[in-house]
Parts: sequence; structure tokens; C-alpha cells
Amino acid sequence: MGSDTSERILVGWAERDVTPRLPTVLYGQFHARVATEVHDPLVVTALALSEGEAGDCAVLVSCDRCTIPAPICQRCREAVRQRVPELPPEKVVLSATHTHTSPWIVEGTFPPQVEGEMSATEYADLFVERVAEAVAEAWRERKPGSVGWGFGHAVVGHNRRVSYFSRYGEREGEKQALARGADGVSKMYGNTDDPDFSHIEGYEDHGVDLLFSWDEAGELTGVVVNLACPSQEVESAYYVSADFWHDVRTELRSRHGDSLFVLTQASAAGDQSPHPLLHKAEEERMLKLRGTSRRQELGRRIADAVDDVLPLAHKEPHERLVLRHVMENVPVARWMVTDQELATAREDLARAEAEVPADDRAASVRHVWINRCQRVIRRYESQQTEPHLMEEVHAIRLGDVAFATNRFELYLDYGLRIEARSPAQQTFVVQLAGGGEHTGTYLPTARAVAGGSYGAGAYCNEVGPEGGQQLVEHTLRLLNGLWE
Repeated sequence: MGSDTSERILVGWAERDVTPRLPTVLYGQFHARVATEVHDPLVVTALALSEGEAGDCAVLVSCDRCTIPAPICQRCREAVRQRVPELPPEKVVLSATHTHTSPWIVEGTFPPQVEGEMSATEYADLFVERVAEAVAEAWRERKPGSVGWGFGHAVVGHNRRVSYFSRYGEREGEKQALARGADGVSKMYGNTDDPDFSHIEGYEDHGVDLLFSWDEAGELTGVVVNLACPSQEVESAYYVSADFWHDVRTELRSRHGDSLFVLTQASAAGDQSPHPLLHKAEEERMLKLRGTSRRQELGRRIADAVDDVLPLAHKEPHERLVLRHVMENVPVARWMVTDQELATAREDLARAEAEVPADDRAASVRHVWINRCQRVIRRYESQQTEPHLMEEVHAIRLGDVAFATNRFELYLDYGLRIEARSPAQQTFVVQLAGGGEHTGTYLPTARAVAGGSYGAGAYCNEVGPEGGQQLVEHTLRLLNGLWE
């Protein structure tokens, strides 16, 4: 946990608004959604930690975004370098909460939209500027303080893959949209009231990892909240929103003051969502009795977990801690596109190119689908000479706790393998962390690939189960190195 020879831990916080101007196109579905309303603001929150002034450091940045595209992360780090030359850019770790109601940020994602809408380039410029401002302020505002940690529970995420007794794609009259070549016994968001329903495919984790900070007077300044669920309660909405994390921030600040910083992280949750597939009628009845929305209910559950753990964590505030931060680009095996998957991609590409869209929504779906087919074809052409991808992984030790990042929508099992074997007392796995050469894609388990469906086929994944386990082993190697 550190020693008397450790330097005082320095803690700095900052937050910036990254809400776009309207109208703007939202990212996270296969069709372009034009938002003309802001339901609640988008923010980026930065936490700067260092072991004294000269020791190791880490800056964690949580972003109300679907993903952090690799070029955007690189731009953010360069902007930080210009503002804070003494802070190594690789010490800045950006991660996305995976909300589906934040703006597009890369041109070409969808067809050109109508005049007057905020372009992806315009939003990218705003986002990069605000991230750099937040990081610079958090770094400048570092002061001696203390940190503590704890573990709680809140029912938020649920496994979203339903398994059936027979192959879903072969059942009469059924066809899985956007999952050709991946039909199997499982389906994302499948119906559980189907007579053929067998079970929910995988595990779900209701643990909440928490890290608190206090100033020298013992006043709570901020909290890191990490749990296995993407922020997608309103994922198909046509308005700008941080989703349920806004409700968490609102609830916590109503209890602890408006100056409280709340940094939110999605742990491994590629097969998770906040939508319950079982007990739906029971859940709806309880919401009506409480008189709350489901977002507000999730905010209450998470805030209750924070308040349950806070007094316990405050029993062990740490002023002097070992802080170590390593970043490494590690090789993982690619998902090798088969000849059959290549043929399917070429057939789907030809079909999509021949389509005449009936409306703007159909045109954007066609555009996205063409891009997906072309990516599979390009991967097939390069995979023999480039059988591995280099993945940026961060491992951070802060006393007895650790943070471990990856850029994927990482299926829960991988995160649990890391947590179970980690040398840390408590491990915060952070998915959809930007960096390296690639942007987040699913990383499914072997049982998910066997089950098929969206999220477990060649169209959705650059890395499969073999590479997933390699990622686990590389992450554990880095974590173990911090404790040697």
C-alpha cells in the first residue's frame, strides 16, 4: 500500500462541457439520427494523480461518448502536450461510457447530412479542445490529498444475449438483420417469452468499483465509479444525452454538493446492457410505484452503492501511496476472416450497392453496411501478412488497487478473468479506452461465437477469442510487473 518513503499523493480534478450545437447527427445506431434537442449535457471529466511532483502519474479522462476513435485520441494527446509539456502524452487515458446519444465525430460515418447541422469535423474540434482544457486544469490543480477505495453492488447491467434450443436463423420466417453469416442459437435482445427460449447466454456482474478522493481538510472532492454496463438506457433516442450517468451525477451532487466530481467508467461489458430481458413486467411495475423513470432508478441504485461504501472507504484514507503507470502496445491474434465469410461479405456488398434507398434512414443504413462489408474484405486481403494487431494497454497501480484498460467492447468474461487473477486487491477494468491504432469493436467469447448473432461474427469483430485470451494474459503480465 505504499510506505513512509512514498511521496504525498497529489490529486486534481476538472470537468468540461462537450455538448454539441444543434442540430447534430448522433452516433451509435446503423442509421443517422438528427438530434434537435439536448436532454442533458455531455461532459468530459479528468482526474490527475501523481506521486508527488516528480513521481509517476496518470490522468484518467471519462467521456460521454460512444467510442474514442484512435485519431481523436491522438489529437487529444497532442493538444495536451502543447498545453502541458511536462506531462507525457501516454499518461493520459481517455475512455468512453458508450452512450449512443452523443454526436458523430469522424466524417464518412454516415452520408453527408443537410446544411446547417454540426459536422463531425466541427464537433471533433470542440471535443479535442475541451478534453485538453480539462486535462490541463486537472494537472494544474493537483494538491495534496488522500484517496480510498471500496467495492459495492448495484443491479444495472444485464447480459443481453438470449439462447434458444434451436438455431435462431433457421427458424421459419425469421432473419437476423445485419448478422448474415452469423446465425446461431443466440440473439442479442432476443425474446425470452419464446417457447424455444433456453437461457441467458452469459454471466452478469453487479459489482461497483469505487475510488474516492478527499482534500487535506477531509472533504470529499470526487469519486470514480466503475461498473459493467454501457450507458444505453435510451440508446435509440433522437436527442443528445449522457444517458443514465447524467442521473448518477445529478443524484450524487444532490447528496454531496454541486462541486463533487464524478468520473464514470464502463468495465468489460460487450455483452451487457441496462435493459432487463427477464422480469420486465415486474421491473416496470416497481418503476410505476416509485414514480421514476428507469434512468432515475439506475441513478438511485448507483448513488446508493456509492453512499453505502463511502463511510467504509473513509476509514482508510491514504495520503502516501505507490503510483505506477505503464503503457504497452501488445500483440493479439486477429479474427481471421474465412473464405466463406469473405464470400458472404462480397454478396452483401453487391446487394447493398444495388439497393435504391427509399428514404434518408435507409440511405444511411446502406452507407454503413457498405463500409462494414468493405472492411471485412480489406481485412481478408491483409490478414496473411499482418496476423496480429497491436493493442494499447494501460496498467496503473495506486496502492492496492489497479486500473487496466483496453479499446474493445470487451465481453464480460475477459474482464472477470483479469479481475480474478490480478495481484491487486481491487481491479478497475476499463473498456473503450482510446489509443493505439484502432477504434473499439466487440471482442466476443468462444461461447458467443458459437451462439452467433450480432456482436459475435466477422462483421463486428477484429479480434476473436484467441486474441481475447492473449489480451488477458498481456494485461495480467503488466499488472504483475507493477507488484514485483
